[in-house]
Amino acid sequence: MKLRIRIAILAVIAAPTPAFAQSQTHQDRIDEVSRFVVTAPICGSLGMTVDPALPNKVEGAFKLETSKWSAPPAAIERLKLASIQRQSNVLKVDLETASANAKTDAQLRQVGSILRGYGRTCLDATRDPIFSQVIIAPSGFDLGRAVTDMADSMLEAGGLASWQTPAIQSRGDMMMVAGACRKRIGKARSDALIAEFGKSESPRTREYFLKAFDDALNDPELDFDIAQCNHLITRYRAAIAKAGAL
Repeated sequence: MKLRIRIAILAVIAAPTPAFAQSQTHQDRIDEVSRFVVTAPICGSLGMTVDPALPNKVEGAFKLETSKWSAPPAAIERLKLASIQRQSNVLKVDLETASANAKTDAQLRQVGSILRGYGRTCLDATRDPIFSQVIIAPSGFDLGRAVTDMADSMLEAGGLASWQTPAIQSRGDMMMVAGACRKRIGKARSDALIAEFGKSESPRTREYFLKAFDDALNDPELDFDIAQCNHLITRYRAAIAKAGAL
């Protein structure tokens, strides 16, 4: 029994203990800085100017700030790294989940809502004593417009961007079939589908159509048989007729 007690005592003595009991204010500031660091790439995607030297500049400025805290630098570093990892994981889950589930109008709005939240974090960063030197919003910055543009860039490949109307989506689907089924339906029929449904006066729309064709043409997983190809062509012709003109 005494041996067990001694082993237990030694285990307690040897166990790592917190280097200091940081205040909630300190933890909140560490989390805020971590959130700004992790969100910086999104700020750039939203059209803000992000200093390429942000990591080094923030590191130096934050060390100066925390030097006034009654806490060992090693402990602050440990908490900072843990916070950055946590914020990175949160961001990854938020964006991947939202974009993967973006199928209905409500889910599409959720993507915009998440990006808008991170956009507000970017705006907070532009007012922060440290980050205002490395993240700068352009004059007249419109968060709503910036969020829409970024969401569109994430959802465009799936035909779910805000500018991709049902008429554009259905024609993009047909261009996918023209590419994926070319080896089944033959060159002439595939080219005819491209000529009929792959034209647009809008460069952005035209690029989307061509990309849908190119991606499907080179995707070995889209291996439809002739019956499936004919079914898809009939299906998307009906969808195009229902959607109307571009």
